[in-house]
This record gives sequence, structure tokens and C-alpha cells, in this order.
Amino acid sequence: MSNEDIAVNALPMSYWAYIWSPLVESEDKEAPWQALQLPGCFADIATEYWSSFHIGSPQPVAPLLLSAMLNKDASAAREDWLRVMNHLGLEWNDVHLPPDQLGVACEAFAVAIAQQEAVLVDELRDRYLRPWCMAAREVLEDEHLRNMVVAFQQAVEAASV
Repeated sequence: MSNEDIAVNALPMSYWAYIWSPLVESEDKEAPWQALQLPGCFADIATEYWSSFHIGSPQPVAPLLLSAMLNKDASAAREDWLRVMNHLGLEWNDVHLPPDQLGVACEAFAVAIAQQEAVLVDELRDRYLRPWCMAAREVLEDEHLRNMVVAFQQAVEAASV
């Protein structure tokens, strides 16, 4: 596989990292939305997106913190992701999210794909990403959001090294 093919395989997860990140403004999610060829535009679902994934009391319907959604110990999940990030040579910028936040996880997953870490890609998919997708699909009532999660799961399943 050429370096170009490897980069192309990792690109969808980089786009998903933008979609899932609360640090990215709604208008900045439009380009990755279109690049992923998701239906319509992000603005069509922005209110439901923010309400379902980021805002909620005591937590969102489908939290983007993997530990919260998967009912895992947060410190253990975050330690897992910090080890992954360390192994991949990733470092924090000035502002950062918890290491088990889905946007961060997508970035690490993309780098694992790009670095051809086949075992790591399989483990992250099996332990965190696939279970998050399945749990999110069960709790989301909005059809457009469920379809978005289905598209994300398809990208996760298609990721290869």
C-alpha cells in the first residue's frame, strides 16, 4: 500500500474528529460533513446534534465521552487512550479534550491507521468505537442522528491498514 493510499484510508476518521469535537464551531463542521458525503448539511441537524451529543442534564442522550456512553470507569478509559496516544507519538496542544472524547479518539484512530498499526486499529474498533456506535444507535430517537451514527460506524468498520 502506498503512502497516498494510507493517507486516504485515514482521512475519513480525521473528518469525523471535526464532526465530533465540541471545540469545532457548527459552521466549521460543514466542510467535513460534505467531504464525508453525509446527506443534507450540518446546519440541518445542528440543534439536535448539540442537544443529543453535548448538552444534557445530567449528561447528553448519547455522550461523546466514551467512558460515559459505555459505562466504563473514566480514569481507566482515559488511561487507555493516553497510552494509545503516547504509543502513536501524539501530544496535546494548548486546549484539549479528555482523551476518551470521541473526537480525540477519531484523531488517534486516524493516526493508528496512517501508521499501519493493524492490531491497535482492531482493538480500538472492538473495545471503544463499535460499542459506542451500537449504544448511541439504541438511545438516539432522532432518525437523522441515528443515520449519522450509522455512517460513522460504516467508516469505523471500513477503516483498514
